[in-house]
Amino acid sequence: GAARARMRWGWAAGGPDEVICVRGGVAGPPRPRGSIPPLSGGAPGASSSASPSPPSAGRSGDAEKAGDAEKSGTDASGDGSVDPAGTATVGPGSPDQGNCTQEITDGPSLEKAIDTAKPGDKICVTADDVGIRLEISKGGSAGSPIQIVGNGRTATKGISVEADHVVVDGFTADRPEAPGIEITGNGVTVRNNTITKPVGGDGDGLRFFGNDINILNNSIGQTGDCGGCHADCMQTFTSGRPSSENVRIEGNKCEKIANICLMAEGPGDVGDGGGGDGTSANWTLSNNSCEFGAAQGYMIEAVQNVTMTDNEFIGEADKAIGLDIGSTGAKVAGNKLIGIENEVGMDSSSKEGYEGPDPGTGP
Repeated sequence: GAARARMRWGWAAGGPDEVICVRGGVAGPPRPRGSIPPLSGGAPGASSSASPSPPSAGRSGDAEKAGDAEKSGTDASGDGSVDPAGTATVGPGSPDQGNCTQEITDGPSLEKAIDTAKPGDKICVTADDVGIRLEISKGGSAGSPIQIVGNGRTATKGISVEADHVVVDGFTADRPEAPGIEITGNGVTVRNNTITKPVGGDGDGLRFFGNDINILNNSIGQTGDCGGCHADCMQTFTSGRPSSENVRIEGNKCEKIANICLMAEGPGDVGDGGGGDGTSANWTLSNNSCEFGAAQGYMIEAVQNVTMTDNEFIGEADKAIGLDIGSTGAKVAGNKLIGIENEVGMDSSSKEGYEGPDPGTGP
């Protein structure tokens, strides 16, 4: 959208129940984070922000918040696609390759399996490299998604989903064509995937369009290798694309992001990435780590009822979160700031129903 050119963004240099799986180990155990509230629950009305402090040595800005509370198990899509680990983590965990209906060893076999999949199929990929971009245009049904599961290191050339009721779990892509992951559909879950250095286009790591979307425990890093692009970790807009209701973005790590960790433009943002029909509303952004180079980590424009709790923001900016153009009903609490002056910046049109710390600046 045209909003990518805004200077205030702070441009930085820079059969039933079948599953498709890829077998193999995942380096390192998941890292614990703070507790995650139920998707349907509201955040507390107050927020406490940590004083700025440098990231821990050897961690490249992905500081952890200890916590042992379990996840709620709420699933926005209704597909039963909650995180199987049952604990709060940041970044990819181990994908579950149990109960697979097919085991796939190469790219052509995978393409055929996806094309012929039925609702409830679980396709497991056992290869470490399939040599293709996953192009998923056939979906499952509510409660019986088609699942494509890698081994946690299965290399691809990126992931594109243009279907409803799909789960993609446990793949990697190094220098994929941007966006590294693109979702267009309803009831889609992407989890435990790793995207590094997306190239071309606008340089985004992930884009999503549609309702009932879960973006869980993914790692996206080192955006900006695209020659003056506006490279975000995640983005959605509604100019020529579907709006998005009931979105869960949880446990993701955005590391060394040249610009914004989440750029969200709803239908009300007319002429600047928005416009069109529908509503973008009812989102939960929880337990994510955001290391960014723009003027804010999350920029929310014309998206209503967004709850942002227990996230970590790392950068040199005047705010962690921007609320603009009628982004009413936001709830902000328990976020940690490193090197950032204010937790929230807001315009007057976004104040209705807001619960959280006093805004310290504009959006």
